[in-house]
Amino acid sequence: MKQNLRQRSSLISYGLRHIQAGFSSLGQLSRAPFATFITCLVIGITLALPVALFTLLKNVDVLGQKLEQNTQITLYLKPNVDDAEAAQFLKELKSNHSIAEAHAISPTAGLAELQQQAGVTNMLSELQDNPLPWAIVIVPAKDQQTPRALNALSNRLKELPLVAEVQLDSAWIERLFAILSLAHRMTYALAFFLGMAVLLIVNNCIRAATQLHQKEIDIIKLIGGTRAFIRRPFLYAGMIYGLLGGIIACLLVDLFLLWLKSPISHLTNLYQSQFHILGLNGMDTLLLLFCSLTLGWIGSWVAATRYLLSRRV
Repeated sequence: MKQNLRQRSSLISYGLRHIQAGFSSLGQLSRAPFATFITCLVIGITLALPVALFTLLKNVDVLGQKLEQNTQITLYLKPNVDDAEAAQFLKELKSNHSIAEAHAISPTAGLAELQQQAGVTNMLSELQDNPLPWAIVIVPAKDQQTPRALNALSNRLKELPLVAEVQLDSAWIERLFAILSLAHRMTYALAFFLGMAVLLIVNNCIRAATQLHQKEIDIIKLIGGTRAFIRRPFLYAGMIYGLLGGIIACLLVDLFLLWLKSPISHLTNLYQSQFHILGLNGMDTLLLLFCSLTLGWIGSWVAATRYLLSRRV
């Protein structure tokens, strides 16, 4: 029983020391509000750039997936295929698990559509017979909506005996996803380097704070203060810098996306699209705040530890 009370008392005492160190750090930073704000603003701008790029790439990924889902494969049948054979072939395609939808376009309907697009009437009167073959438009199943799967499906369809030609315009999708892959890697590299910049910013601020409180540190050392006790307020100061910088980064990204919302909505309306720009969700915000707080803690820990080692504390 006594041992449990001691453990509980030590935990309470340990928690109170951390709370005291946190409020002490917050009080020190509030005494220089302008300098603290500028530091947090610089951290926020540094973090906002890669976060904004990640958010834009996430929107482009969603748009690319929607465009990819609208990919169609057109089969042009051989000229000697009659109506009954085309109907039977269409029925077989609809039973294929790799195909979500399929509909046929007869030579007569194809010629009518061609005349409408070209703005020409009585095109058949100038020709001896209709040269257009049966065409079947296929919408692949969801599990086939990738460039590799689409190419494989297209190659399988080419081998069917009634098919003369297969048209699949997927090259632009492959280029889009290749560009997105490169953009993701560049954004990861940018995030890494800017994360290092945040570490340096916090490191310099905490190093300046240790020099400013050098006499206080010496007094604490003389009365038996441990390294952990001396370092604790600086760690909380670094975490406060990081947390406030992360909050500013979230606000900047939200303002940036709000600024883009109107022109993007206008552009999507012109293309009769239902696309809506995606912002930071709850998980993205928590991840950003966690990363910014962690960067602040690491930067302050490095600065405080280097100072204590140099002073042989």
